[in-house]
Amino acid sequence: MTRQYFANLALCIVLGAVAIFSVTQVGSALTPKGLFVSEPEPSQDAKKMMQDVILTRYQIGESSKNMIEAEFYIQNNSSQSVKNINVSCDFFDETGKFRDRKGWKLAETISGQNQKKIVSNSKRFVNTGARALNCSITDFQLVKESFFILDRHVAEGHGNAPDAGHGEQPPAAH
Repeated sequence: MTRQYFANLALCIVLGAVAIFSVTQVGSALTPKGLFVSEPEPSQDAKKMMQDVILTRYQIGESSKNMIEAEFYIQNNSSQSVKNINVSCDFFDETGKFRDRKGWKLAETISGQNQKKIVSNSKRFVNTGARALNCSITDFQLVKESFFILDRHVAEGHGNAPDAGHGEQPPAAH
């Protein structure tokens, strides 16, 4: 047995170990918290105000035919209004092992110093082994003043019904 034989044997053992490790990690690579998945990052505006926009309560349940109903109670303690709030929920089994992650984009506006309940019904599939969950706000947008405002005017005489009290009345039929 030569050196080349032992070098090939060592290379095969290393490649076999890498292959076994890869196969055992495929299950976690396919989850929303897989090998190449990063945690969601808030925008620059949201980072500054993340401590003021709070998810105070949430409840998620399944209704008929795989419809998921989610209720989120969001409190905005800042002076600015926020909109398009992203909420991410992680689902765990009874042992605390991660099972699934789902996200909601709540297209509502919450004014400053206010709290709002937002209900979302959507067709989603959540892992059937999920028994517990943890939700948090991951991002939102600040409501900014519009760049322009549409001001609609109706030209005089337009938009009225024809002959609205003007002109001759047709003769009455006998």
